[in-house]
Amino acid sequence: MIEKILDNVCDQSENFSSYDAQRVHAIEAARCTRLSYFERKDPILADSVEKISILLKQGVKHSFKNVHSEYKVDDLTLGVTADLILNNEFIVKVEVVSILPEMPHPRDLLYINACLFAFKKLEGILVYITYEGKFEEFSVTKSNRMFEEIIRRAKVLSTLLTECKLPIVEPSEICLTCKYYGRCYNREKKGSSYSLENLFAFRKKDGNHITSKC
Repeated sequence: MIEKILDNVCDQSENFSSYDAQRVHAIEAARCTRLSYFERKDPILADSVEKISILLKQGVKHSFKNVHSEYKVDDLTLGVTADLILNNEFIVKVEVVSILPEMPHPRDLLYINACLFAFKKLEGILVYITYEGKFEEFSVTKSNRMFEEIIRRAKVLSTLLTECKLPIVEPSEICLTCKYYGRCYNREKKGSSYSLENLFAFRKKDGNHITSKC
């Protein structure tokens, strides 16, 4: 019974396998594109630990409104989902983590920035919350440079999905815990030096306000 419940939760989680190649969700473009490719083309089923993690995160996410929108560029449609729009002015994104970060992850900044463009807002709030109830929040302002980058990444992923070509390896701290680690590093001992962390010079200002040099 428990397995069926967990399977049902996973089926309702962030699954974009039904999308066509011309439609990319901002989550897919902001995170490792190789991960997004595998999730669409040749997914590995979640184990029990991952299913429980998804269950807990989805429980938090479902307590918000989860407002959907999209942004169209040429033949590409970029989908976004905001956890909450506060006072019809601020886009709110909530991330459940085990340890509060000192700085937000670039993929989260790329994602909430895409939401700002899709919803036509100027500022967003990125909230990290632990299972113990501790939280940290960062204010994010709209950045043209970050939006250009996520559109570029979405177009690349769209093209590779169409052509069934595997994206490059994007080394990051999440690689070691990624279920696709063996597919990326079994044969490819040397990964790409490309990373989102190196792409933008993010800096933390007073009041946890995040900007990029754009």
